[in-house]
Amino acid sequence: MLIELHPDNPEIRILKKISEDLKNGEVYIFPTDTVYALIADSNSKKGIEKIFTLKEMNKNKPLTVLCKDISTASEFIEQLPNEAYRLMKKITPGPYTFVFKSNKNLPKYSIVNQKTKTIGVRFPLSIYLTELLKIHDSLITTTSVVLEDEFLTNISDIEKEFDSKVKGIINGGNLKNELSTILNFTGEELVIERIGKGYDEMKELI
Repeated sequence: MLIELHPDNPEIRILKKISEDLKNGEVYIFPTDTVYALIADSNSKKGIEKIFTLKEMNKNKPLTVLCKDISTASEFIEQLPNEAYRLMKKITPGPYTFVFKSNKNLPKYSIVNQKTKTIGVRFPLSIYLTELLKIHDSLITTTSVVLEDEFLTNISDIEKEFDSKVKGIINGGNLKNELSTILNFTGEELVIERIGKGYDEMKELI
């Protein structure tokens, strides 16, 4: 089902219904500030397993969680380096994925099969996700929408492929194929794993 939300003031009533659906194990597709993404409640085993199935992912592959602010993210990170904190304050929300070692507070379904226990953290700029995170009182796990190793950014293609497989698809129009910049803080020094959207604006700050 394709869902239309107001682009400036998303309907709270609809977002509350989506939040409840996520808690009950449903999966939605949302536009982000990069590409479209599958989302599920991080505490829902049913939802997380459905994400792995829909994307045909190996369960030892890392997922990403969406957080409304740095304070929320810090509750699930083993250690938040000062360098990471300062950078996050300057460039978030935005098209960046921060990789950290997770602690025992992170919902286990997102990392249950990982050996390294790392997690990607994003602070999305998309108003639909920003408003949903204000309502939803737990973490949201996410991964980009991919079909046969290609990122789907055309809303018609997404609807055709996933309409019967997810609870709903938020219509954000056709997006550019722009991926997030990935910043890994699991070692002693920052490692840029992927140069993506927002890199040019960020590189002067590191």
